Amino acid sequence: MVKRISLVWKRPELTRQAFRNIWLGEHAVVAQHLPGLREYKIDFVHEAPEGAPDAVVTVCFDTREALDAAFSIPDLKAELLRTREQFASQVQLLFVDEHTVVRQQETRP
Repeated sequence: MVKRISLVWKRPELTRQAFRNIWLGEHAVVAQHLPGLREYKIDFVHEAPEGAPDAVVTVCFDTREALDAAFSIPDLKAELLRTREQFASQVQLLFVDEHTVVRQQETRP
């Protein structure tokens, strides 16, 4: 599995709530149409040093080829960029290898 992490800064004129609402609207709906998408998570930052990103996003695909193919579909790519511009002022992409140190354990009553 390949993971793409996006560090996202909100547009300065938006409140934190507007940033979330806009992102979780049309953009999230469009992103769900990426073929081969295995996981899409958004972690909205609520405490951080000044200048830190406002959100950290993780998308997962089976392979880098599948990820590249999904993000290169012209109409889908254009819609993702158009809708992202509504809430994001800056985005930095990272491709990472995940190494689990502690697995999440089920809690039992």
